[in-house]
Amino acid sequence: MRNLLFIFIILFLFGCADNTNKVKELQSEVNALNAQNDSLKKLVNIMKPGLGELMLSLQVHHNKLWFAGREENWPLAQFEYDEILEIVHQAEAIETDRPEVKLFKPMLYTHLDSIQKAIKSRDVHDFTEKFYSLTNACNSCHKNTHFEFNKIQTPERTPFSNQDFSTDNN
Repeated sequence: MRNLLFIFIILFLFGCADNTNKVKELQSEVNALNAQNDSLKKLVNIMKPGLGELMLSLQVHHNKLWFAGREENWPLAQFEYDEILEIVHQAEAIETDRPEVKLFKPMLYTHLDSIQKAIKSRDVHDFTEKFYSLTNACNSCHKNTHFEFNKIQTPERTPFSNQDFSTDNN
């Protein structure tokens, strides 16, 4: 009986020692994964665009949306609208604490919905009116967030001389 108890104690001690090694191995793996996670977080922070870059992208697509709608190129207008919406959603996901981004819902979405309806109805006059309203909403947002010096206007000419906005496919 004593021998059986001794064997049990020896097995228990070896079992504990074995678990200790396994715990050390697992802790080492956890530390390596945490280091990798920290590196990934740093990389994401380096690569994520700032709000200024996102706003510049919005401005580009705002410009292209105008010329697509003016030329009644409704598929291109829809594409540019979708690009604007994608950037707005990206800004909301990345810049969650920025007051500028918090104003998107109350100041921007209604105008984007109106633009969408004008594109769907293929009504250039309605599109023009709604585009002016969207542009004014951008400026109202800038004013409310103390960026009134950044005034957006209806484009007079496209900076994209390498893009044909007409619907002529020839």
